[in-house]
Amino acid sequence: MYNNMKKFPFKGKKVIIFDLDGTIVRLSADWNSLKNMIEENYVEIYGERGEFNRISAYLNDIVDKKDEMNLKKFFNIIKRYELENIKETQPIEETLFFIKNKEKFGVEKGTKLAILSLNTRTTILESLKLVSLMEQIDYIIGREDVRKWKPNPEGLFKIQDHYKIKKEEMIFFGDLQNDIQTGERAGIDTFFIDDLINLVKIYKKNRNI
Repeated sequence: MYNNMKKFPFKGKKVIIFDLDGTIVRLSADWNSLKNMIEENYVEIYGERGEFNRISAYLNDIVDKKDEMNLKKFFNIIKRYELENIKETQPIEETLFFIKNKEKFGVEKGTKLAILSLNTRTTILESLKLVSLMEQIDYIIGREDVRKWKPNPEGLFKIQDHYKIKKEEMIFFGDLQNDIQTGERAGIDTFFIDDLINLVKIYKKNRNI
């Protein structure tokens, strides 16, 4: 459920889940150009113009065609594109501060951190290395790890199953309405990352950090 409370319900949460791009880091990528590339390859392979409005919609159609071989080809196209300018990835400092100091914000000791992202697994791992977060993130669900993508909640359910926890023990942060819809459909507490960023800014301002 989307929640705009300023005090986040961290009590009792066993897993905090983050999106990647726009939430933990900002990737340097023109997603419209990637979508056009996906469309060109789709037309070349299937001889028809899909005219879908999102990259995930093309991939959903390929899943429906049960064409796993070409699905993996599209994953590789996305991965190569994402990695072209990976060195230009910028950290979102407030999110990093929260992750590295989460207990100061009421997060219980031992709470795990996970990522659910539409980016490929390699992109996620390279991004985490660049911002020195590899040791903090416990579990990752990337583009290749599911066959239904946000706002479908399959990724969140996969994380829930991995940890064997209740929905009430999870909380999800993302930067887009697509993320909020994903959390709502999964029935877990979900927030825009801007809410958390503002909380961190207030915390740092009050302590002159």
